[in-house]
Amino acid sequence: MGISIADAQFVKEVTVTDPDSKGEVELSVFKHENGGMFALDSSYIVQELDDEMDPAIPDPFQPNGIVILKGT
Repeated sequence: MGISIADAQFVKEVTVTDPDSKGEVELSVFKHENGGMFALDSSYIVQELDDEMDPAIPDPFQPNGIVILKGT
């Protein structure tokens, strides 16, 4: 079985409260091409993925898949 590649479009950034630290965390929300939505810690995107124009991460909806983050 091969690797599937999908796109996810940036929707907006939201602020949530971390249940452990009680601090505010910025999350980047993305709309997956399959219709699902997911969020990533915005600081992770800046620290780990910012060097790439359209970074790729493991697909949260597809085993053995990757998703390209558009609009970051």
